[in-house]
Amino acid sequence: MIIDQQDEIWAERQMDGIRKAKDRGVQFGKWPALTGDQIAELRKKRQQGILIKALMAHYGLSKATIYPYLERKGT
Repeated sequence: MIIDQQDEIWAERQMDGIRKAKDRGVQFGKWPALTGDQIAELRKKRQQGILIKALMAHYGLSKATIYPYLERKGT
């Protein structure tokens, strides 16, 4: 019982802290692997026929990270 109450209090405090941080403009989550310029360059190189394997080595990214950047529109 007491443990459940403590968990609820902890969760409320955590959510309050997250809300306050978001109000201050703090962004949560992983940073993008590439900048907008790098994404444009990546797409251009792929259109020129550069292999995914070479792009992976050049940018230091996995195939699972490269493909979404190639498929996304407007990023």
